[in-house]
Amino acid sequence: DLCRNYLSGPIPMEWASISLCANNLSGPLPTGLQNFKNLTFLGVEANQFSGPIPDELGNLTNLTGLELASNQFTGRLPITLARLVNLEKVRIDDNNFTGIIPEYIGNWSRLKKLHLDASGLKGPIPDAVAHTETLTELILRNVSMSGPIPSYIWNIETVKTLDLSFNKLTGEVQGVQFVPKFNWYTYLTGNMLSGYIESGALLSSKSIVDLSYNNFSWSPSCQEKRNINTYRSSYLKKNLTLLPCAGGISCRNGNCKYIH
Repeated sequence: DLCRNYLSGPIPMEWASISLCANNLSGPLPTGLQNFKNLTFLGVEANQFSGPIPDELGNLTNLTGLELASNQFTGRLPITLARLVNLEKVRIDDNNFTGIIPEYIGNWSRLKKLHLDASGLKGPIPDAVAHTETLTELILRNVSMSGPIPSYIWNIETVKTLDLSFNKLTGEVQGVQFVPKFNWYTYLTGNMLSGYIESGALLSSKSIVDLSYNNFSWSPSCQEKRNINTYRSSYLKKNLTLLPCAGGISCRNGNCKYIH
């Protein structure tokens, strides 16, 4: 593990089996990575790598973790990544990829965490996500998705964190879907969604829900618990006001540290 050592220059071929996060490494990923057949984790996030992902990366079929976030990668994700059927965690957020989110992520049947936010990839959400039985985190923030949220998203029982914020999602989301059966954290902020929020049900839930900056209407009932953010829950200028549930903010015992 050579994270945070301020290394610079291109990555040596023989180092491809270790974690190199948070350095100043640059250049393309070497095609020689394919020679490390037993590699289970490749982490190069927070560097200055650039260029396309080499097709040869798909030969590392023992990979369980792939973290390429916060670099300057470009191009489409190669179809060869469909071979990485043992992947459990994928982070490619904060890059400059092009193309749509590939359907072949459905091949990653053991996937637990998928972070594609601000990766340059664009929606829609692949239908293959519906068949993922181990997924706990689905982060598709700022991936230019549009249209309605697929109904199956609400039925993936394993997902505990769902983030679809800052897209162009539209359509009505039924009130019952606002009470996540399984999700601990649901973020839909910064879209153009509509629907009726039953705040009482939400506020009795243990989940954290962010519906801010959308076009929802709401029930007048409000409880003491503050686990839902509906601040400015309309993108219409005439409705840019606080909802009843988001009135004055009080901090118990003066211990507030974080305010969204």
